[in-house]
Amino acid sequence: MVDKMTSILKKILEKRKFRIEQAQRERPESLLSDMLSQRPNIRDFGAGLHQSPQKPAAIIAEIKRRSPSKGDLNPDLDAASLAKAYENGGAVALSVLTEPDFFGGSIEDMKEARTATRLPVLRKDFIFHPYQVLESAVLGADAILLIARILEPKLHKELAALASELGLAVLHEIHGEEEIPQTLDAGARFIGINNRDLATFETDIRIAPSMAALLPKGVIPVALSGIRGPEDIAVSRHLGVHSFLVGESLVLSHDPEKDLKAMVESGVLP
Repeated sequence: MVDKMTSILKKILEKRKFRIEQAQRERPESLLSDMLSQRPNIRDFGAGLHQSPQKPAAIIAEIKRRSPSKGDLNPDLDAASLAKAYENGGAVALSVLTEPDFFGGSIEDMKEARTATRLPVLRKDFIFHPYQVLESAVLGADAILLIARILEPKLHKELAALASELGLAVLHEIHGEEEIPQTLDAGARFIGINNRDLATFETDIRIAPSMAALLPKGVIPVALSGIRGPEDIAVSRHLGVHSFLVGESLVLSHDPEKDLKAMVESGVLP
């Protein structure tokens, strides 16, 4: 399983590198820099994230068409309509996959989702080059994902600094506690903790709370993967995590607005 994951990840990164080079030829960095003045006003990605058991669950709702492990999820989804349903359901932010080859995502999905709502938008992609950070800012992202596993510490820090300079928030993703120092050194305020064991592909919603306990005060943990419904939210909140990124279960839902509302209201302490 580890080899399979490594193989998939390697293919994704190789394809992403090719597409970055292609984008740099079509739209050079100098042109992107000139376009910065035309970017939309930045929305505060972190405003709704919290660690309070008394508040409704803070949920970043994801727009994702497919995944390498599950194949097609909802390939014909309408990004704008789904984003609006998420907003009505109480999401504090949107996460939009923009990786096209393995996740079926696009920059257009991100733009449409953002235009349809007032919510801040996280660009979820495999970001490892400064060009992608600048591109994210120009094209309307309010935040980006930086995955510790695919970044050397020095590059991780540089990309986070560039994002900050451009006014972008960063959600730093980790898969193990050994990655915590690297993310903190990069100035992390929001750390996404993946509940999926990359060795077995199994999910355990207790992983995020156990690692969240190791984070310093002031850093907000966000549970990623394996959140299937209100019960999982309630369990996670009981264990001390109150912010979540939820994708697959909402993308597959027949009534994402209703299902999201149930998750948001789950586990609130009196």
